[in-house]
Amino acid sequence: MADSELKARLTATSVAEVVDGAGGVPLVLPHPAATDPGLPAEAAAVFPTSGSTGRAKLVVLSHDALDYQARETAQRLALSEADAMLVPLPLAHAYGLSILLMWLAGAGRLLLETTFTAAGLTGRLLTHDVTTLDGVPSMYSVLFKAAAREPELADRLRRLRVRGIGGDVLHPALAARFDALGAGLHDGYGLTEAGPNVAISAPGAVRPGTVGTPLPGSQVRRDPATGELLIDTPSRMLGYLGDPQATAAAFTADGWLRSGDLGDVEPDGHVRVLGRLKEVLIVDGETHAPQLIEDVFRALPGVAEACVLGVRSPDDASGRGDRLVAFVELADPVSVMDLRTVCRRDLPPRLRPRDIHVDVPMPRTSTGKVDRAALRRWATRPSVAGHG
Repeated sequence: MADSELKARLTATSVAEVVDGAGGVPLVLPHPAATDPGLPAEAAAVFPTSGSTGRAKLVVLSHDALDYQARETAQRLALSEADAMLVPLPLAHAYGLSILLMWLAGAGRLLLETTFTAAGLTGRLLTHDVTTLDGVPSMYSVLFKAAAREPELADRLRRLRVRGIGGDVLHPALAARFDALGAGLHDGYGLTEAGPNVAISAPGAVRPGTVGTPLPGSQVRRDPATGELLIDTPSRMLGYLGDPQATAAAFTADGWLRSGDLGDVEPDGHVRVLGRLKEVLIVDGETHAPQLIEDVFRALPGVAEACVLGVRSPDDASGRGDRLVAFVELADPVSVMDLRTVCRRDLPPRLRPRDIHVDVPMPRTSTGKVDRAALRRWATRPSVAGHG
């Protein structure tokens, strides 16, 4: 969430306000016209959502939700006093705080890197006996590139007992690179509204292509009509602060949380996540998950990240649906011609992006996800939308 938007929403719903302090450091002060913020008595924390797929909201979680998360995630990963955990995540978000609470529930030493830098993270790994690491896909992509140059870092990654990854869909190419390194990733799935952790892959219980099984007490099912994953969990949110309409829309008639994610549940409970429901591509009347196209780019050596959007002109009467636009972030030189060649080889004609951009900086949210909303704003500018 942009700082200005966060300040506005906190001011509108809270007894506090955020102001700029010395050196630009934000300060939280009592609101001069304090009113009832509408927080339930059982509320323990309020977290901003990333806002990458719509208007940012403030999620309210209870004490019971946080206790459940800490207890069950620590047990799933078999944390003990012998573990030393490295957390390179902002603690103001549900993901980072859940890792911190998990450590408090069952681990030994804790090392915090709340602002991710490649030098800071690799330095910690090389100078401390870390056993447990958690982070987002973009962080692991940077780590893999560094490990290719530093054999000692690659050895440290292999020695980790837990290499947890979350915050975004893990693409197969990145998973395969770490498998080849002998340092397989332990994928997980969650969302702020669920507390956040829903399913986690534990060491010794990893199934490629899945995010593991739900935590004890949680359930996941697939909506057969839309493909959306629905969640029932003891740690579901109390609601969105100051937004009862959005809260009501977040749940099904029988009380299950709408994840907004496309996926499937295997017969034995393993969960697969395919992408965001609101980001589905509609081409020739059929829906497709962007991840399926993005993974084609990500599998190409030299590609660090990819994002595919469906853009539709308001005056397009062709009936074909979305025009596919791809944004590709490069770790090493790769030509657009090479990218188009891999599309022709691995994708049917209707799913080959018409436009491929390699010179547009890949914006990210504060949680490390690709900011699809920002890319969409860029792609739909009049000077760009008419291209191709």
